[in-house]
Amino acid sequence: MKRLAVLVKNEKADAVIGSLRELNLDAIIYDVKSAGKETEQTRSGRGSSATSSHLPRKIIATVVDSDKVQATSDAIKKSIAGSSKGVIVVTEVDDFIPF
Repeated sequence: MKRLAVLVKNEKADAVIGSLRELNLDAIIYDVKSAGKETEQTRSGRGSSATSSHLPRKIIATVVDSDKVQATSDAIKKSIAGSSKGVIVVTEVDDFIPF
């Protein structure tokens, strides 16, 4: 089994979750902050603005069978239509204990 963790912009999270639901997969959603090259400007007070290097993002994690990793990642990529610079991280799951 493999764990897929998808890091996307907040506005793309619903599309990713929708693609996982179509594949009958559950997901866990984490709110995180990204520290990258992009900066976000926030307006505050009389025309002054502050710049933040921490951007809000979502990590959407799911567990799939090893033979379904490619199909799942293709569905995720298709759902965001290439307009987002998301990342899919695939890791091995040693133990899976449902309860």
